[in-house]
Amino acid sequence: MNIFKFTLSFSFLKHAFLSFRERKSPMRIIHNFFLTDVNIKGLTLDLGAGKNQSYFSFLKKEDVSLTNVDLYNHSEIKIDLEKNLSLGSNKYDTIILFNTLEHIYNYKNLISEINRILKVKGKLEIFVPFLIGYHKDPNDVFRPTHNYLLKILKENGFEGETKLIGVGPFIVAYQMLHRYFKFAFIKLFFLIIVLCFDKIISIFSKDYSTYYCGTHISASKI
Repeated sequence: MNIFKFTLSFSFLKHAFLSFRERKSPMRIIHNFFLTDVNIKGLTLDLGAGKNQSYFSFLKKEDVSLTNVDLYNHSEIKIDLEKNLSLGSNKYDTIILFNTLEHIYNYKNLISEINRILKVKGKLEIFVPFLIGYHKDPNDVFRPTHNYLLKILKENGFEGETKLIGVGPFIVAYQMLHRYFKFAFIKLFFLIIVLCFDKIISIFSKDYSTYYCGTHISASKI
């Protein structure tokens, strides 16, 4: 388990300001910035997402052919993710599963089905929120810790690297509170403050990393 760390560089602050203008949350802002170092390639499914998702533009792409799959969200293929996926086995190079697993009751079956449709050594890029508010889409089911999420993946034939996204008590609190600030520059101002406070706390706190917005795992089918 690692923590995604970044500096308050001009590129990050510009990214954060523009994202706040698009009404993105701090968790989504930090995760999108993280994705600039994530590579995907080949025949790719984005499960639980509609077209034109903002995060896709941040990923590094190599000969990607993308299809969106969900029962909702104006997806290209309509499939209920609570059930077995009506898709061919050992077919896909990459699966994206962002902000979706927490909405699935039958989540272990979904991970098993993802393993089935991926090629051997195919990649699963998964992000699941942890300390965030309740959000129906159409249901909001559970919040797995990073350890439990990795356990689910290992039990279903995956191995991977875990990264905590948005770490620290102040950024977690701000994830809950940012919606009450009206303007992007005000949201950016408070984001800088909470990130600085979390940086200070990380120096001497023993439980700093127990507060995090979400978990990203880059996993491979064994």
